[in-house]
Amino acid sequence: MKAFELHEHDTWRRLHARLDHCRHAQAHPLFAAGLDALGIGGAGIPDLELVNRQLFALTGWRGVEVAGLEDGRSFFAMLGRREFPIGAFIRDAKDLSYTPAPDVFHDLYGHLPFLADRDYAAFCERFGQIASRYATSAERLRELERVFWFGVEFPLVETAAGRRIFGGGILSSFGESSYALSDAPEVRPFDLDEILRQEYRIDEMQQRLFVLDRPETLYGCLTALAGAC
Repeated sequence: MKAFELHEHDTWRRLHARLDHCRHAQAHPLFAAGLDALGIGGAGIPDLELVNRQLFALTGWRGVEVAGLEDGRSFFAMLGRREFPIGAFIRDAKDLSYTPAPDVFHDLYGHLPFLADRDYAAFCERFGQIASRYATSAERLRELERVFWFGVEFPLVETAAGRRIFGGGILSSFGESSYALSDAPEVRPFDLDEILRQEYRIDEMQQRLFVLDRPETLYGCLTALAGAC
């Protein structure tokens, strides 16, 4: 991975520090466990090669450096190969809450920790393989993008300790993490049929979120998803 400069490592440290409460009190336990397992901390932008050694040993996945935002076809193909794209840049320190495209903090910090869990990793691999069947259908790909958005980027989940965050898009954002567990968004039970039709915007806080009763509900939707698409 490219060599980041000192000010970029400082941006990572600031982002990581801001999300301390989220990691300990708002995130599903799988997230913190994955951070620990992969050695992803707050000292600076981690060495992707070292993180990949741990991740590959656990689930056979690895992060792959990319220059920018992957389109749906290439993104889902990567998932099917047990690869997750990692943006080769970090957001501007002048606005820690905003990034024009998924950056290294969103990708490496927000998503890779979940992929250290075998069940979650198997779900993402299979999801990518199913989505890749519809690479030539813009309509079907859009439906699958909605499922990924509400099921991987922005889901909530119920736990014995209360409602928690289960999505990398929320967990990598200070503003989104506070907002998602507030009374502001409409929160609906996770329903695949509804999500397949639910549009979203990437440039604003999510007005509607979906909550899983447990992680296995997400994993178990694959059979229905293959049939629905």
